[in-house]
Amino acid sequence: MATIIRRNERSWAIDLISKINAIATANDLIIKRAGGESTISTGRGNTMFPDVVLYGNKEQSIILQGWELKMPDVPIEDETFIKDAQQKAIALNLNSCLIWNFTYAVLYIRGEKNTFSKLKQWDATSHIRTRADVETYRTDWEKLLEEIVLDVNSYFVSGDFRNATLGDIISESTITTLIQRNKEIIAEKLKTAAFRDAVMAAYIDNWWLGVKSEYEHDETDKYKAYAKTIILNWANRIIFAHIIKNRQNGALVINELDYDTTPSEANQIFQKITAKCDFYNVFSAVRYNDILPELTWQDFAEYSNFLKSNGIENLNQEALQNILEGSVATSKRAINGQYTTPPELAKLLVRLSVKDWTDTILDCCCGTGTIPKAAIEIKRTQLSPKDAVESVWACDKYKYPLQVANISMTDSDTINLANRLFQHNALSLTIGDDISIVNPETGEEMHLSLPAFGTVVSNLPFVPFEIIPDDDKDEISKMPLASELDGRSDLYCYIATKIADVIKPGGTLGIIVSNSWLGTNAGTKLIEVLRQKYYLKQVHLSGKGRWFKNADVVTTIIVLEKKGSSQKATTDFWLWKQTLEQLTTDSDNENILVNSALLGTELDKTVSRLSKYAQSQIDDLLELNVCYNALFHDIDWLLNVKDKIIPINEVYHVFRGNRRGWDALFYPQAGEHRIEKQYLKKVLINARNVNRLTATADRDAFCCGVSTADLEKQGHIGALEWITKFVDQRNGVGKPLPTVLKRTGMEWYELQDNEIAEVFTMMNPDQRLFFAKFETPSFVNQRLIGLTHKASYSDEELNHALLNSMFTMFYIEASGFGRGLGVLDVNKDSIANCYMLNPKLVSQNDRTKIIAAFEKLKSRQIMRVSEELSDDIRLEFEHTVLKSFGIDDYFDKIKSSLLSMQETRATVRE
Repeated sequence: MATIIRRNERSWAIDLISKINAIATANDLIIKRAGGESTISTGRGNTMFPDVVLYGNKEQSIILQGWELKMPDVPIEDETFIKDAQQKAIALNLNSCLIWNFTYAVLYIRGEKNTFSKLKQWDATSHIRTRADVETYRTDWEKLLEEIVLDVNSYFVSGDFRNATLGDIISESTITTLIQRNKEIIAEKLKTAAFRDAVMAAYIDNWWLGVKSEYEHDETDKYKAYAKTIILNWANRIIFAHIIKNRQNGALVINELDYDTTPSEANQIFQKITAKCDFYNVFSAVRYNDILPELTWQDFAEYSNFLKSNGIENLNQEALQNILEGSVATSKRAINGQYTTPPELAKLLVRLSVKDWTDTILDCCCGTGTIPKAAIEIKRTQLSPKDAVESVWACDKYKYPLQVANISMTDSDTINLANRLFQHNALSLTIGDDISIVNPETGEEMHLSLPAFGTVVSNLPFVPFEIIPDDDKDEISKMPLASELDGRSDLYCYIATKIADVIKPGGTLGIIVSNSWLGTNAGTKLIEVLRQKYYLKQVHLSGKGRWFKNADVVTTIIVLEKKGSSQKATTDFWLWKQTLEQLTTDSDNENILVNSALLGTELDKTVSRLSKYAQSQIDDLLELNVCYNALFHDIDWLLNVKDKIIPINEVYHVFRGNRRGWDALFYPQAGEHRIEKQYLKKVLINARNVNRLTATADRDAFCCGVSTADLEKQGHIGALEWITKFVDQRNGVGKPLPTVLKRTGMEWYELQDNEIAEVFTMMNPDQRLFFAKFETPSFVNQRLIGLTHKASYSDEELNHALLNSMFTMFYIEASGFGRGLGVLDVNKDSIANCYMLNPKLVSQNDRTKIIAAFEKLKSRQIMRVSEELSDDIRLEFEHTVLKSFGIDDYFDKIKSSLLSMQETRATVRE
């Protein structure tokens, strides 16, 4: 049952409020007054806020409790009546509520997981049964009202009930409530409207194409996602207008927004505010925001009335700032929180990148404004608010995030200052671009020329190459260096290259990007291109947990200096040994981390660890097929042993196991078939159950290249039956298997076994790194990498032993990088390009020692790397191997680099 207070009911509610105020005035209570008149709906359906609100101060900024009222014809046990009151308590972040139908009153207290229990019931007016009785027995319920008020007050005195500040309610509860109440019905309204308006449908489709990746862990339906954008657009405009109206008279027109205002008329109200106060990015309407269900518009009107009547203009500067920050945080979570820059990370990025705090700063992909906000806050410690605000610029390709960014960048004492915030694609920024901003003091349009920047800092968008929007591709096609980047480069690669155009010589670029560049060909080409424009100064990686907790994404910070005068370049690779949360709560360690990076010196290895390389060293190391990821782990020792090593593909032919798909067809279970033996080959499916360095293939593979006609002629009914079983099956998207599995020159059901492995290792291993040898060479599937020795390296036992040395384990780690969940990203090519100790450098005497030590290793189970390197049998083997190459002095360095890489990769799970 909806909470509906008709006109006579509404008058009773207003009368009740007046009586509570009289009681509060006559007594010294925690309850200072009651309100709610302006948000009581007049027959408009379910409301967001209680019919009566009790306040802890006369300014109505401390909210104590909500009361829900009904007339006696609604039973006190009515479930909708009760639930409505409880949900409103949750929306107000309160732990109590009261319902009253003039016959009974019931007080509820909220417990864990938003469960409510009855605390007290009053029944002194149980004789009031009808609406007429409410008037007849007015004296009775007024007397009970005083008793209830005093009883409720005693619960606040005892501390059983908690209050909520207006700021907390606005920033933490009501926006979420607005989304929960309205997202679905707005989405349905949009979908219906778009079906009748092809232009609207095309607009939302195009919008979704640009932002879909940012909603990966949130919304999968474009209309629900756009509905949230509309809700946040209205909620933030309403909040911000009420916040600034005490300092900006032009915003007072927000008080005109009411139930009878239409959405279109409300948009005109915000246009008036923009004309006088600017904040265009806050107050501009997102397209189609007026396509709203009536119930949704009632919520927005009620929300504005609630703010208007609840003392927001009386809040102090700190409270207003808390509302701004809280609203921004809630909005970020609601849009694309998984990629929103954590505030501490934003501050560290800015501190690591800026050399001259008096110079201009730009965030070219500002999103919701966390990074420019951090820059302004730091500048304000030494500069005037005006100088700080006017020297920090920010832009974003998309319009909506700018609304949140403008609020984020505005402090309650900088409302009269014009944020340098504008909509622009980072790929087309040019010095001298005309930027239009309205001066909030005069209301006049300001035309600013985009300057050259001392620093550009940004969390660049996570857009993989497959879904780069067409308009961005057009801009990319105009870039001189675009062709030198890999065709599989993500969007951030192009932005990092292009943005050099607006940076001063000697200026810096500090960016947050995914870690994918650390271990891919596209990443290597990216750095080669960037080095044409910049010096690579610092690279930062977390060695203690992911920086973005809400997404399976691992990120790095890159700090580059635009080339000016020539200089000898070195690059510092910093591995953070403290979590972001630890740095947030320890300013000393934060300063150590920043100062270490700025000085290029390791000040405290428990905070951050430095690996420093000259560019020539980096080039030499990359020539040895390690990836950038390895450079965080102090691997310059590798250059001293390079005459002892050889690429694995010199010793072995390396291949990926047969890649066919549809395992149920190609790997039949025993007992499920009558397939003839000649069509079955032994195969190893995966290495999960391999626990020793020698192995046996454990499954059958169906390998048949004979046509069904020939099978029938030969009477091979078992194979024919097996093929027939799958001929009518379809894959997960409904396509027939014969179509999906068709290959040129092959039967659709054919699995070729032309490559037989002697040795194998895993694709994308985790904590066990090994090469196992088949007792009988066998067939492997696509989850494994197979190796077969080359004739020029015929000593299979020695080859196998050296493959399993700690040095090769190091190389497997050094050739890949950790995916989001910590699994090592290696493949057939990276294994083939790994180096191993050269078998031809081993003397016969040393070979005997190595094989003897390796036999002991083969006799026990494979362990995790960390366990292996503390095991006596393993240590004996490793020292035997390294001594035979004359490099036993490097044992500790190899072990340290290997374990550091493993620990760092695993820490993303934390």
